[in-house]
Amino acid sequence: MSRAVVRGAAVAVLVAGLAACGGGQGSGNEKTLTFWMYQDRTPQAGQVIEKVRKDFEKANPGVTVKLVKIPKDDYNTKLGGAVAGKSAPDAGILDQPLVSKYALDGTIKEVPAGLIDESAFYKGALDTNRAGGKLYGLPADQTCVALFYNKKLVPAPPKTWDEMKATAARVHQADAGVAGMNVPKGDGYGAWMFPGIVHGAGGQMVDDAGKKVLFDQPPAVEALQLWVDLLKSSPRKITDSDKPFENGLAAMTISGPWDVPTIHEQFPDLDFGVAPLPYKSEPAGNIGGEDSVVFSTSKNADLAWKWLAFLTDAQNNGVIADAFGGFPVNLKAQVVAAGPEQAAFLEQLKVAHARPAVPQWIQVNDEIIAPALESALTGKATAQQALTDAAGKTRSLLGWTG
Repeated sequence: MSRAVVRGAAVAVLVAGLAACGGGQGSGNEKTLTFWMYQDRTPQAGQVIEKVRKDFEKANPGVTVKLVKIPKDDYNTKLGGAVAGKSAPDAGILDQPLVSKYALDGTIKEVPAGLIDESAFYKGALDTNRAGGKLYGLPADQTCVALFYNKKLVPAPPKTWDEMKATAARVHQADAGVAGMNVPKGDGYGAWMFPGIVHGAGGQMVDDAGKKVLFDQPPAVEALQLWVDLLKSSPRKITDSDKPFENGLAAMTISGPWDVPTIHEQFPDLDFGVAPLPYKSEPAGNIGGEDSVVFSTSKNADLAWKWLAFLTDAQNNGVIADAFGGFPVNLKAQVVAAGPEQAAFLEQLKVAHARPAVPQWIQVNDEIIAPALESALTGKATAQQALTDAAGKTRSLLGWTG
């Protein structure tokens, strides 16, 4: 089962012209519902989505679902243009961090009361749709990262931070040419993973309701210090090499399900396993994936919500999530068959935490937290100094005093 974070850009034809993107009424009782989504990852994914579309139309006579498929790299730009031009579709896919932005500026509608049973969903996935304490969309698929370990070097995966540091030290002591851990870097990807580590120490990045920045507090500082400490047994002169984990030069790494099929295909002799992330005080992790929302300009809002609920129900969400490149968000949806590694990711998703519901979070992640992490990891600042400085910049950006 392929679980790409960066979707393939396979050539596809837009199912409908982007100029005619708003939902419309057909003749008589007929209705046309327009749904924007990313371009199909594979031809098979397109077939799955087409079947679900036909099933929905069959269950709702007189309804036509018009799918508009857009390359992922172009999606946000085209959607932003449509929103600005008051020609947004009835509904569409939305990257998780954008939900709060679109919710708070009135671009998308709040989920109607009674539409879903919230207890039927993974909590972290559903929470990616919350802003200001309200629910503004439904999760479509989800993904996360977990601990990859070389079974030859690490017979049993560590469960705690202390065990992970001890394991890394043992590996590096036994062979100075092998790093214990491929420590994440201070870039956008590392900053995306970092909150999951902070939650593993019982902390959080921000209190968005109270407008308080919290990632300069002890749990976050301890999480960053963990990565700094791991560098003692995981020199970057080793891990900066090409594919250090895959080539046996790093005993452990943090990655996602998208890497599993690649490793099996390109490094068939590597005996590796996947386990949940080690933690300090409680199991936790991060989350990625896509949500689905209804736009405020939709003339078919009730029908649009019905379509989104159909995509996320127990019967359809397993295949839909796989087609999108992730795992189901409905607890009862069947996971499309894959290898033994998927169990760790599913366990991890049970304790995944949504990113802060802050409209500027992508900017905070990429421009403030990422360089702060790198500052500490390269020894230019202590973990506390780096995060204190970053928290101050974030408060200034958001206009928060806490």
